[in-house]
Amino acid sequence: MRGILAALCVAAAAVTAACGDIKQDYYTQTMPQNEGANVNLPGLLLRNAFIIGSQQPAPPGTDMPMYIMLLNESGRTDRLVSVDTGGVFREARLPAGGLEVPGGKYVGGTALPQVLLAGLTRPLGSGGTIPVTFRFQNAGAARVDVPVLPPGAWRSTYSPWPGASPSPSPALSPSSSPAVSPSPSPAGS
Repeated sequence: MRGILAALCVAAAAVTAACGDIKQDYYTQTMPQNEGANVNLPGLLLRNAFIIGSQQPAPPGTDMPMYIMLLNESGRTDRLVSVDTGGVFREARLPAGGLEVPGGKYVGGTALPQVLLAGLTRPLGSGGTIPVTFRFQNAGAARVDVPVLPPGAWRSTYSPWPGASPSPSPALSPSSSPAVSPSPSPAGS
């Protein structure tokens, strides 16, 4: 009888310990704080990279803007020099010379895109991801699956590519807020 009681106590202790571990894992999971792709590189953080899709799959030849936020934690300027989508788009356009990210500052994270993905090679709908490799002058390269988010909600306030040639967003310190300037009204309004 003592042997059975001892075995039951050992089994109950094991079950209780296992339940405790499950609870701990559940409560300590790290949840992303944005809907985009995130990656850490040496001295540089890429945050919330995403593409806004359309209601219907976009046809081949379509250009799509990509939104990203880059935070340079190092003391020296870095530069996003290329973006590769593994053949999903023919090319990725950046500002001339690449997208500069000064040391201790950030760029992007606004309603203006930082990269234009040009020449879609196959139909692409919202809800999936595309493989994107970001190459930086100093921080190296990282491949991440960038989501294609559906239009609507807050994304409807985001701007498409602002014309034929991209312009980088201003570099800001992490503690400052971007200035908002009013849009000009159309003539006769």
